[in-house]
Amino acid sequence: MDDQWGIAEYDPEWRSLFLEVGRNIREVLGDIADRIDHVGSTSIVGLDAKPIIDIQISIRNFEDVSQYKNKLESIGFVYRKENPDKTKRYFREVPGHRRTHIHVRQTGSYSEQLTLLFRDYLRKHKEDCIRYSAEKHRLMGLYKHERQKYVEGKGPIVWEIIQKAHIWSQEIGWKPGKPDL
Repeated sequence: MDDQWGIAEYDPEWRSLFLEVGRNIREVLGDIADRIDHVGSTSIVGLDAKPIIDIQISIRNFEDVSQYKNKLESIGFVYRKENPDKTKRYFREVPGHRRTHIHVRQTGSYSEQLTLLFRDYLRKHKEDCIRYSAEKHRLMGLYKHERQKYVEGKGPIVWEIIQKAHIWSQEIGWKPGKPDL
């Protein structure tokens, strides 16, 4: 298993990896999932990223974990109940497998929409994509062995991009497009 705690150049294979896992998710969840989307940095063509596939699953009955927990576990994901973010249910790969983060969110919620808006904005705004990539490289150089500091260090640029994305969303009347799966 390659070191997945580091920034890698964009790899077009990330899309294929998402599709493979996403199709398995769609197969086990069926209509329980309203949307299955490739999110995070690996979903943005040209953006350097930690080579970890992030998948957002949007579910109407988000609070009923029993309707999707066992199904996701049956295809190799582990429910991380201790996740402090109450806007999502978090699943990870079984240890020893390729890093994949599954974020289950309430359909139509702020956190679901914000994740999609951030992704869509960066897909359309290369200059901010380049700035974000440069900042991630800078922070990784500073905090290679301090994950929490790396994550916290991204906060200012992420919020700056979110503010720009918010203005852009109003200018174009943004709404989420079709789900990836």
